[in-house]
Amino acid sequence: MILVKRLLLLASVLAGVCAVALPGPASAAGTPCRNKIFNNWYRDGKVASTYPPSCYRDALKHIPTDAGIYSSLIDDIHAALRAAISRGHGVSVPRVVGRGFKPVHAAGVKARSVVVHNSRAAPHDPAVVGGTSLADTASGAPVPILVLGGIALALVAAGAIGVGVRHARGRGRP
Repeated sequence: MILVKRLLLLASVLAGVCAVALPGPASAAGTPCRNKIFNNWYRDGKVASTYPPSCYRDALKHIPTDAGIYSSLIDDIHAALRAAISRGHGVSVPRVVGRGFKPVHAAGVKARSVVVHNSRAAPHDPAVVGGTSLADTASGAPVPILVLGGIALALVAAGAIGVGVRHARGRGRP
């Protein structure tokens, strides 16, 4: 019994040493090409269209959640994929595609929030509605918070009234 335990301990130690010492398939292959695409995009908001199409497809499968929601990364990778496929068919396309990042200037800073004023904004830009930026139309506290606060106050008042009624009924009895 003791011999079996020692052999199991020796086998697990050797397996751990081999796992640390020997390179795995991921480290032998180097950096996945999807990471090269992500790093390329994070640099300036544009993607080079010089990678193989399989790299773009792999990158689209592994988009970080926050980048997929709050940025144009998905659209930029799709555009780079289309450009790479077109380049493969002999069509002349730009080497770098994407929207890029909007610069933030000191003139756009107001009361601890950053506001970018861009008179040349595209009509589909969600930051501009009817020619005015959303920051200019903000009126202070958000309406849903005010409504929920009012409901909470009404519920507290109803509870206080109920406690008062119970207390008054209890006093009337001998």
